Formats: sequence, C-alpha cells, structure tokens
Amino acid sequence: MKMKQSIYILLVSIFVVISSCEKDGDFLTTTGGGVVTLQGSTEDIVLNYDAADDLALTIYWTDNGEISLSNPGVLAPENAIANTIQLAANADFSNAVEQRAEDGIFQHQYTHYELNAQLSRLGMEGGVSYPLYIRIRSEIGNNMPPAYSNVITMSVTPYLIDMSVGYILDSAMGETGRTLYSATSNGIYEGFLGVTAWYNWYLREGEGSVWGNDGVDGTAFIASKETSHWNFWFPGQAGSYYTILNTTAREWSALHIPTLTVAGDVNGEMTFDRTANRWSYAFNNTATGTINVTISGTGKQYNLTTGTDDAAATDTPIGFSGTPEKLTFGNNATPITVPVSGTGSVTLILDLSNPQQWLLTVTEGSSTPIEIPPLLYLSGVDDGTSGSWTFDNYLRLFNEDALGYGGGCNVNSLWGYKFYNEKDNWSDAYGMAEGGTALAGSLLFGGGVNITAPQAGLYLIEMYKKALTYKLTPISSVSYSGLDDDWTLHTMTPTETVGVYSAQVTIAGPSPWGFQIILNENWDLKFGGSNGELILYGGNLTNDASLSAGTYTLTVDVCKQIITLK
Repeated sequence: MKMKQSIYILLVSIFVVISSCEKDGDFLTTTGGGVVTLQGSTEDIVLNYDAADDLALTIYWTDNGEISLSNPGVLAPENAIANTIQLAANADFSNAVEQRAEDGIFQHQYTHYELNAQLSRLGMEGGVSYPLYIRIRSEIGNNMPPAYSNVITMSVTPYLIDMSVGYILDSAMGETGRTLYSATSNGIYEGFLGVTAWYNWYLREGEGSVWGNDGVDGTAFIASKETSHWNFWFPGQAGSYYTILNTTAREWSALHIPTLTVAGDVNGEMTFDRTANRWSYAFNNTATGTINVTISGTGKQYNLTTGTDDAAATDTPIGFSGTPEKLTFGNNATPITVPVSGTGSVTLILDLSNPQQWLLTVTEGSSTPIEIPPLLYLSGVDDGTSGSWTFDNYLRLFNEDALGYGGGCNVNSLWGYKFYNEKDNWSDAYGMAEGGTALAGSLLFGGGVNITAPQAGLYLIEMYKKALTYKLTPISSVSYSGLDDDWTLHTMTPTETVGVYSAQVTIAGPSPWGFQIILNENWDLKFGGSNGELILYGGNLTNDASLSAGTYTLTVDVCKQIITLK
C-alpha cells in the first residue's frame, strides 16, 4: 500500500510540473504520446472450454509510453500515459468492459478462459456468435480528454459457462472432485459434504470466481471472492454436513448430521462413510419386492449466528422424502418405497455424493466403510539411538484423499528404514523405489530396498500412499503464531527432548482465528489440529478457546504430534 501511495504522489508531482510554469508566463504543454494504432487478428474466434488455457487472441498497439513537452529542456516522465483495453458488444462502446494494461507493455494475450470470462461480463451467451469491438483508451491526466485507438472487430462465439455447479477446492485451491449444486444457477450452492474436523476449503464457480472466508470479521461463515480472502473452514466435528453457500448474501452454513436412523420395514442406525459420502445399513432380507422406510435424524446447525461453537449450534430435525431416484431433504421424513431384488445379506445405501441426484438403493452383500488407519509407522528410522527396529515412531494422517501422513521424526538410522501400515506387522511395508534419495523419492509396496536415511537429525517426514512418494525436510526451528490474535512468528525454545518445544504465552483471551505451529519460519510448513493432536497442514488450533486472560505454557511435540496449552 505504501508503494502505491508513493507512486501516486510521484505522478501527481510530475503532472503538476508539466502543467505549472517554469517561470512567469512560461507554461509547459504536451500533445500526448501520439496516435495509437491497434492491431490483432480479426478472424472468427470460437472459444472452447477444453482449451481453456490455450491462447485465443493477441492484440498489440504502438508504443505511446513517451510524451513530448513544449520545452525540450524538461525531462518528461516515462509511462505517463495509462492505457486501458476496452471490449464491447456494440460499436459505440456504451457497455464496454475494461482492463488496465501494464505500464510499458503494449500487447495483451487472452486465453480461451480469460476471453470467455470477459464475454460473459458483456452478457454474451454460450454457443452464440457475436460481434466484438476492441479499442485502446489512453489517458495522460484528469485535465486532458482521453484518446482512443482505431477499433478492430471480429466475431466471437463464447462457450457456455455452467453456473449450476460449484467446485470444492482444498486449502491449496486444488481440485477435489466434489461439488455443490445450484439448481437455478442463482449463486446459492447446496449439497452434502463428508469432511474432517476443521476441514479447509474454497468454492470455485463456473466462471472462475473463487469464494472463501473474508479474512476480516473473525467468523467462519462470511464469504468473499476478493483475492485477499482466506479459506472456509468447517466446525470441529468430522462427518456429514448439509452445506449451503449463498454468494448473493455472502454467507454460508453447515448442518452437521451426526446420525441417521432408518425405520419402517427395517430399523436401525445407519453408518456414514465419509470418503464415499454415503450412509449405509446392512440387514437380512427374506423376500424380494420392496421395503418401505423413513430416514431421519437431528442435525446441528452452524451458521453466521452460531459460528463454529458446538454449544451454540442449534438442534434441527432432518429427514428425507420422495422416491429412491428423486430424493428431497428437509425437516420432515416421509416413507420411501425402495425396490429389493436380493435375499440374505443386503445393504440399504443412501448415496449423497452427487448433489444433483441423491439415491437410495438396496444392494446385495454388506457394505462396510473402509477405515483409514490414522497412523503410519516407521521402523529402522532410529536404530542408531534405540538399538533396534521398533514401531515407536509414527506419522499422523492429514489428507484422506491423498492418504497423506506427516510428522516430525528424530532420525538416526544405521541401515535405512521402511514405512509400515500396522504396528508390529512386518509384512505390509513400503520400501524405496529406484532413484530415491535420502530426502525424496518414490516407494514400492512390498519393496525390499530400505529407504536411504539422511544425516542424523530432526526432520519433517511426509508420505503419500496413493502417489507412493515420500519427502523429508530438516527442521531448524519451531514457532507459534495467532495466539492472542498476534500473527507474528514467536520462536519456541527446544527442550532436552528432541522434537519437544515450549514457550511462555500471555493472552488476553481466545484468538478469533485460532493459532498455528510454524516450522522453519516458513508459513507453508505448518501444523494445525484439534483435540490435543497436531495435524500437518490441518485447520487452525483452538486449544485457547476456553482460556481466560493469563500466562500459559505452550508445549508441542512434533515427533508425537501432540500439543498442550496450560
């Protein structure tokens, strides 16, 4: 901001010099930077979503960055002229959209995606050909009228932007494959999401806008698409959430569904598979035909009023109605008739993964959610200290989609090491693939080659089961940030135990945003977590949520991935 202010003041000063007298009766004048000629292809352009990142159009214009003054002895400023690209759907440019050109740059390239977004702002519909008019507006100061280049014209056909689907992005703005749905494309996106506690996310609309938390007001349920926004985050309860993001009202809500009960011809409590985003109930069926069931429960509503406070969340009756292939969700449950073709062991499945169509089916056999192990073990990583291969060292699950595990480890290995799925199970091991090094590489499940050990020391270790990769980062320091809403880095003191750090912390009360543990003074290497556990790249810690003003001891163990504040 200070740099922008300085530039503004400098330009104002320059224009004052240009328009003021050098001596009594001697005024400096300028005719501007000369006539601008705009060039570019005028061939028809048909935009294609599948080529979104490819080049669609290049325009360029004459260099008008230098201006001439009436007194050649006075040095004119560089890039005093501001150029703006104008695109319009009509020749009089009455509805133009504008884009400021960079100083000293006299061309612009549009990808299919970028040009399509501009055409959408002009109200052009997908699949229809329109004339497009482009020109450059040049301005040197508020007291001089703008100059315009020639106009180039072409026919453009934008592709359809589907505003009915909102795409869920992870905390790094990567695609997750999950979506919410806006049936009338009105900017209100709804659907069920299966998430971990404090799950961080964004939503991307079809035209490219990315929504997150506004990062200003201290509540999880205000939405913003400004570039300064933070990610959204769910409350501290893992499970199924009926999620609504209202981009018009700039807020969102999360209805947590802890349990669902099935009643009628079969009775019991359903089991939620968070990864598959579905509920199931296994039972023994004695005859083919149909069954009549109701599915209901009591949810906990989190919104702008409650924040993520579990105690403030309001009890809300919930239920499903409709037909097996056209389910509706609301506050009441009505009987649903479901076809059953098999006998014996069958499973009633409520599939909520597609927000455009929820399904209720009965399949043969049992369907038990696959439990993802919360820990991954390392053996051989510290035999230089312990004297043997043990299962005392582990990494904690932090990314269920990638099956990513991470944590600190005090490495002192004589012969290398391996990763193991289960404690004391020597069979299910991951060894190093060809080309691996002490700090990064690929893995082979069942591989016989030990992973090369680095020099002894404290490391952050990450392992990704799906990608079969690993990487190590030496840990040089541990800091905390965010306590008492102070987001500067505070270095913690290492204790006698390697991997354990502590600090005395004085707070006036809970931080509205929680806090983080930062490694190596690198904001990209952080621990969040909940319930006393450190989770690599996890949501912000809230150990201070119930604390009053005072001085406390913060202790973190990056090797055991635990934290205390007391």
